Formats: sequence, C-alpha cells, structure tokens
Amino acid sequence: MNKNMITRILRKYLSGRFSSDTEERVQKWIIKDKDIEEKEKASLEYWNELEAKTDPDTELVLDRVNQRIGYKEIVHRPFYQKLTRIAAVLIPLFMMAGGYLYYTSTQNKWIEISVAYGDKKHFLLPDSSEIWLNAGTVVKYPKEFSKVQRLVHLDGEAYFSIRKNTSKPFIVETSQLSVKVLGTKFNVKAYADDKLVTTTLTSGKVEVIPPTQDPRILKPNEQLTYDKKTSAVNITEVSPTDTDGWITGKLIFTDAPFTEILQTLEKRYDVTINHTMNIPASKQYTVRFLKNENLEEILSVLSEMIGFSYQKQGNKVELIKKQ
Repeated sequence: MNKNMITRILRKYLSGRFSSDTEERVQKWIIKDKDIEEKEKASLEYWNELEAKTDPDTELVLDRVNQRIGYKEIVHRPFYQKLTRIAAVLIPLFMMAGGYLYYTSTQNKWIEISVAYGDKKHFLLPDSSEIWLNAGTVVKYPKEFSKVQRLVHLDGEAYFSIRKNTSKPFIVETSQLSVKVLGTKFNVKAYADDKLVTTTLTSGKVEVIPPTQDPRILKPNEQLTYDKKTSAVNITEVSPTDTDGWITGKLIFTDAPFTEILQTLEKRYDVTINHTMNIPASKQYTVRFLKNENLEEILSVLSEMIGFSYQKQGNKVELIKKQ
C-alpha cells in the first residue's frame, strides 16, 4: 500500500470518521506487521498538526495509556495539556506494538476477579457459563462477550462448565497455551510459578493449543500436561473424580513431585512452607485427602509418608527431615 493511502486511512481513523464495523477492520490492519514505519510516520504527522487543546475525554484516554505503560510521574498542568495532543496518536502506536487487546478493552470493559490464598470463588460469566476459581487465581473477562468468541484470560486454576454455542467458541488464554471449546466441562491449571500447565476434560471435547505446536484434542477423562521448560506435551487418562475434587475441598495428588505438593498446600491454606530437605525432583507421590482435612491433618500424613517433622507458627511452617 502506498504512503498516501496509508496517510488517508490513518487520518480518517484518528479523527473518528469510520463506522464501528469499519473501525474494527482498520484496527486489525493497524496492528499488522506490514508498513509499520509508514503507519508511524503518518500518525506522527497527524499529531504535529493537532491544536494544543484538550478535553476531559482526551485526558481520560491519556490516563489509561499512562496506566498501561506504567507511567506514574506527576506532570505540571501546562505540560500535561500539551501531552494530551498525542493521546489519539499514542493508541494506534501502542496497538502496533501489540496493544490491540488493551484498546478493545477500553471499548468493552474487562472485569478482573482474583482469589486470595486460602479461598475459592464461584460465579457466572456473561453467557451464564459457570466458573470456579481456586486459591491464588486471577481471571479476566469482558463485561460482554464479542460476537465471534468468548475469551477469558486465566492465571491460576479454574474449573469451567460452559454453555454450548457452536457459533461462538469459548477460549481460555493462559501465558503458555490456549484451550478452545464450544460447550463442555474442563479444568485448567496454569499458575505462573508452576512448572507444568494442565488441562483436564470432564465431558465434551476441547482443543488445546500449545505454543509452536499442533493443537491437541482431548476426550473426556484425559489430561494434557505441558512442560514450560521443555515444551513437552503429555496426555494421560485420569479418574473422573480427580478433575474437580478441589471444588469440594478434596486434595488429590497423583504422581506429584514434592515441590508441587508444597505449592498446592501454600495456596490452599495461605501459608509459607520452608524446608532444607534434598528430595529429588524425580521422586513422586500419590496421596488423596477426601474429607476436607485441615493443614495439620495433611502434614501429619505427609510427614509419615515422606519422612519429616514440622513446626507451625502463625502462617509459617518449617519442615525438618527426620534423622
């Protein structure tokens, strides 16, 4: 596309003269890698022609941009008013750098729900699908889903019961992979500090898309495990009762390394567990707690199975290897 055409499109877009449908297509065109330099130049030329005047809406847009990039410096009002001239230009420039999600989120408000350690939450999404959040989880979703998809961002663990809609797939995005469904029940565990990301299917069918790999289709009672470090993907069969047991207070570990057990206990009971024991990562444990046991009951069982004693003071636990 020649420079004159790029300039005309951007000027019309920045001055707000496109219809909403056309504007969305232009936004997608802006963030494509092609003709980036020409798009930036055209935006900057438009900026230079703007009059040094401001209004409350423009100030709000600039505030949102500043929050997005982490800019917190307090500026004097005259300089601030001058900066508002670039607000309309900053947005497309940030979109070129991958900020399209941020821009659309200002048009369709995103809701963020977080769960503290030691807690769980259950609520309905905009399409009446159900979601349960485990301890230490953050989920983000739009106030209203778009016309083409139902997108949710997850950091942590959640169990989903999704209303079927063949024309609007439901997508769970995590930092490592995405899960695409039409209507089903499944669990995704994707904590930022965990080595593995797991997706477990209870009913229906899901498509799991690991980074730089082909999508994998799961059948009921199958679990896909993705290793963040090695990018290895493994699919195994699991018991139907293992998938959503945490919702009712069950705690089930199947071939779990010691570090995973400790991380789970820290989130579930909002404690910090310290130890100096040298337990190989290859050592794995299978144990089930099915009666909503408290922390001390669980530590008592684990201490006999693994071989340690423990001291608890407040929300801190110290594990000591038995001699």
